[in-house]
Amino acid sequence: WTLVGYRAPRIVFDDHNAEYQLQASASRVDSQHPRRWLRAIYSWVQASRIRRREALYASAADACLAVSDEDAGLLREVAPGVSVEVIANGIDVPSYRASASTTVPPTVFFAGKLDYRPNVDACEWLVRSVVPIVRASVPEVRVVLAGRDPSPAVQTLAGPGVEVTGYLSDAEMRARLAGATVAVVPIRMGSGTRFKVLEAMAAGVPVVATPFGAAGSGIIDGVHGLLSEDASDLGASVVRLLRDASLRESMAVRARLLAEARHDWSAITPRLIDVYRHLISGLRPTSSVIATVRSEARTVGAVISGVARQQPPPAEMVIVDGGSDDGTVRVIREYSSRQDVIASGLRVSVRSEPGANISRGRNLAVGSAVGGVIAAVDAGTVLASDWFSRLVAPFDWDAGVGVVSGFFVGAPETDWERALAATTLPLVEDIDPVRFLPSSRSVAFRRTEFARAGGYPEWLDYGEDLVFDLAMRRLGVVFRFQPRAVVRFRPRPSVTAFFVQYYRYARGDGKAGLFALRHAIRYGAYLGGMVLAVGASDRRLGVLPGTLLLAGAIGYLRRPVLRLAITATSPGDFMRCAPLLPLVRVVGDVAKMVGYPVGLWWRYSRGLPTHDRRPMIVRTTE
Repeated sequence: WTLVGYRAPRIVFDDHNAEYQLQASASRVDSQHPRRWLRAIYSWVQASRIRRREALYASAADACLAVSDEDAGLLREVAPGVSVEVIANGIDVPSYRASASTTVPPTVFFAGKLDYRPNVDACEWLVRSVVPIVRASVPEVRVVLAGRDPSPAVQTLAGPGVEVTGYLSDAEMRARLAGATVAVVPIRMGSGTRFKVLEAMAAGVPVVATPFGAAGSGIIDGVHGLLSEDASDLGASVVRLLRDASLRESMAVRARLLAEARHDWSAITPRLIDVYRHLISGLRPTSSVIATVRSEARTVGAVISGVARQQPPPAEMVIVDGGSDDGTVRVIREYSSRQDVIASGLRVSVRSEPGANISRGRNLAVGSAVGGVIAAVDAGTVLASDWFSRLVAPFDWDAGVGVVSGFFVGAPETDWERALAATTLPLVEDIDPVRFLPSSRSVAFRRTEFARAGGYPEWLDYGEDLVFDLAMRRLGVVFRFQPRAVVRFRPRPSVTAFFVQYYRYARGDGKAGLFALRHAIRYGAYLGGMVLAVGASDRRLGVLPGTLLLAGAIGYLRRPVLRLAITATSPGDFMRCAPLLPLVRVVGDVAKMVGYPVGLWWRYSRGLPTHDRRPMIVRTTE
């Protein structure tokens, strides 16, 4: 689908399963069995990796679909502020004929792909832990494990009273289901919704399941089926249904009615169409773009042109000049009168405030803007053509979102700049949407939340956007990460410019009382490195100090090397830039170690505490 008036397509992330929860639950279950500990460790590692990847996919989408309230909650937990609609899984309910089976002997039925890890665990648990409890009361009960590709572990379960069918056609599977007395779904790991539950509901076969197995189905315990957590209760529930035909019938009728109302395509399709209609509604956001500049005559015109090329552009762009001496204001006025800018409908205004720092300039720009949503950008950036639409769309979709965090990538032109970008700029894969704090070169926020936070801190000349972000975090404002709202910018072109930049950043940390532990660790790491370097020169200590020093250096450079390997355009680029990575690390760290105490002294001289201990609040929308 393409949003009316927009060039960029709208993206819907359909999360059939909360995949990281599948691995996390598998790790929990497998950790209870020593023979499965290796699998438990594997799933634990995978859950962490997939959690971040799933969060990035959800954050990049204009809308997310989940199949259950449980999965929707999990998505909001890992990607705060994302718009999640719950659209239940669907089946063609009328195609299932309600069962009136009086099968002899009574049959307990489980269906699924029998080499799928959650199903394998369910089969083993059912046969080894639940069925013995059932047989103690109903010794003639028969168990059918139906599905293709049974694993060796499932095949070994076959025996007296237990059938493993192997592959069945759709008609054969429906016939087996219709002939069952009870459908049992003892799932302990996974996510999403089990179709086996929906099919049993539609077929009029009463269901006994774990709450995990019934997730997303709408089953209420004791109304549409029986839900139990442990093997003894599951067994007792199966026995209860096997012995009570009237209870089986009443629950089956209510479950079928629930399936018709909740899971038939006639109920689901209109809700899904509503989601798409909302995305293509083409409502123009009432938003403004702001920027503050000083001596940016060379770059400010490109930013104005970039904003004018947005599809659609904002209603206005407000620029505050902090006292440029290179003709920046003249360039702004020239560009605002260009035919392409006028034709776009963008109105550009400039306000000259000599001496205003970045915080003061941004606050003045917000005060002059008319939009209820404010998008901030810096001079020197190159905007993707859909930057603005990606950044402001979540506000229209979800009234609970207060801030949308865009992303930024480097646009290096020299080997030094490529090494600098690899060392200092994260890749999108490095971002945790829950904790990411946006740069004001790519961010949007509601005016109301800006006011609650008190605006940007005008007492701070560097790191002001971080302090602004933290203020809103402490208020519980919902942040939404949008990795596709991308701007590009050129890293500092020289060692000196980089040193000054990071000195000012660290001085800002000190002034704001931030990251005391992080800076202390840096001092400690370099002190430890010097001790190891001295020890490495002492032959009496052997190779241990040198080995530890080398291991520490490799660990410290690991991430920049990996980023450079990903971003380098050729092996030659990588080989030229890699030797510069240690230099970038050392220069940046020295700049921080020099700048931080300067900021702390500024803070101490004003009687302020050495660091800010106020807690942050991470809140998600419901």
